[in-house]
Amino acid sequence: MRISHLIFILYCGLAASCSFIEPKFSVEETLSQELMPLQGVTNPLRIEIKHPYLIFQNSSKQHDSVFQIYDLTSHKLKNTFGVRGEAPGEFVLPWLFQTQLSDLFIGDIAKNSVYRFVINEDGQPIFKGAEEANSINGINEAAFINDSLYVLDAMYIAPSLYLLTLKSELPKKSRTYRNPDMIDYYADPDMGRVYANESRIVFCYGYKKQIDFMDTNLNLIKRVKFKFANPTVINTKNQRDVKVSYVYGYLGKKYLYALFLGTSWNENRARSTYGTILEVFDLDGSPVARYVLNGRRPVYFAVDEVTFTLYGTGEDGEPEDHLLMYKLKGLS
Repeated sequence: MRISHLIFILYCGLAASCSFIEPKFSVEETLSQELMPLQGVTNPLRIEIKHPYLIFQNSSKQHDSVFQIYDLTSHKLKNTFGVRGEAPGEFVLPWLFQTQLSDLFIGDIAKNSVYRFVINEDGQPIFKGAEEANSINGINEAAFINDSLYVLDAMYIAPSLYLLTLKSELPKKSRTYRNPDMIDYYADPDMGRVYANESRIVFCYGYKKQIDFMDTNLNLIKRVKFKFANPTVINTKNQRDVKVSYVYGYLGKKYLYALFLGTSWNENRARSTYGTILEVFDLDGSPVARYVLNGRRPVYFAVDEVTFTLYGTGEDGEPEDHLLMYKLKGLS
């Protein structure tokens, strides 16, 4: 009986492994890097698109003209705005949010506040108002679903995703996704990044080649998994040497764009960040396109879903006179 039981267990394990079907992409392309020239002294960090305009945030090295607005058709500078400081109307720790809402959302992490602007037809930012978030979790990297509702990775506070509103002190709902006994968030094999739009919340794992597609109430719709030798032991000594999976992403109205590394951070930098992979999924989690980026890796990036052009920033931290550009073939 024991031998029969063991054979049955082995058979079930073999059947499960054989039944795993690797998701396939209908589009496979290698993309050449292009450059979008910038004007003046810039050090771009965060990027957002409100078609027909591209907005980026300069890093903390620049204290005025924190935000720049460019026309996506001509790639010409339309306007600059924003000053770092503690006076009224200035930003202490600005953070440009990426949303699929019509308004431009800018946070001030130090003030735990969100500022809303609309970009008019002349490319000028028009201030619409500000609201302070009541949650103690802060708003850094909040992923907005609508004007008030957002999802946030609680990280060191809890092993969960929190669904919050700007007015609420406590989360409306939470979803535990990682080990509650792991104190070091970045050493947890289940860590990742969360993105949202008006119809989806998406979580891309950082060490597993896995993506969770959820509705806006944190209910799982689909889990996409690939074969990947993810690390199980991560610590401060080996963190830059272990193989990582999805590192940055952008959730548009039509697709999720997930940047896959597949190597360690140190290996990627030894290649001058060339040769990373961009994977594209529809909002139901079906794989659509896989691109080899035959150029530098973007860090924060956004995709213009009218022309399907990716605009991104490099990671060397030096003043730049351009943004990275990749034209994504085969999308509609």
